Amino acid sequence: MLGALLGDIFGSVHRDVASDEVDFELSHPECSFTDETVLTIAIANAIANNESYQYNIRQFAKAHPDVPGGYGSNFRFWLHTGGDEPYRSLGVGPAARVSPVGWAFDDLMTTLAEAEKTARATHEHIEAIKGAVALAHAIFLGKKGFEVDHMRKVIAENYGYDLEKSVSEIQADPILEATTPKIMPLVFLSAFNAQSTENALLNSIKFGGPSGAIASMTGALAESLYGIPEHLKQDVLRRLPEKFLNVMAHFREIQANQLSTEHRGTH
Repeated sequence: MLGALLGDIFGSVHRDVASDEVDFELSHPECSFTDETVLTIAIANAIANNESYQYNIRQFAKAHPDVPGGYGSNFRFWLHTGGDEPYRSLGVGPAARVSPVGWAFDDLMTTLAEAEKTARATHEHIEAIKGAVALAHAIFLGKKGFEVDHMRKVIAENYGYDLEKSVSEIQADPILEATTPKIMPLVFLSAFNAQSTENALLNSIKFGGPSGAIASMTGALAESLYGIPEHLKQDVLRRLPEKFLNVMAHFREIQANQLSTEHRGTH
């Protein structure tokens, strides 16, 4: 989960700007967490407290309305109308917040089912849901120690993403639409074609477009593959409010106690 926050914070200063040369120091004065971090923490809190995903998404988003970059227009409308029905969107929001699910559960079927529930809390489009499930699946495989080549094959076969291209080949194709079918292959290629989490994040911001979201999802997956260096962990943690740190501590405690494979909250 920390990898998602790292990617979000790092990517926050590279939104909509493709770049081949990026300073990896997280001490940039404009680096900050955005909506991806807020909603990732919301999902972690829901799991740790066995609560509704939708309820936590609403509560955390309303408590942090002024994050840099804001929230998407569809999400804002859903958030403030008070309705519970999901909206039809191809956005990557569900995938950008799903990483706690990949870490929390110890069997694949539960992981995939919970990932779908987190997506359906706000989204009903099958592609947006598929993106969240695919990323949770990949994180699950990564934490279980599967090789990247095996993961690439599993994700491509199960979700239909083209993962054979190189990062440079994909970079040559500009992002004209920030939809889940367009963005998810970039996330997987950024992480799978890397040697470290830092390298994966560098790959992720080469594409331009919604690079904050891409970096957040890439960081989430890269953490399961390569881990996160201690200095980057500390740099991320010092940028988060105490409430978020408390949620993360509770989440880790639940993980350490072998979280039940069934989440019985109302979703």
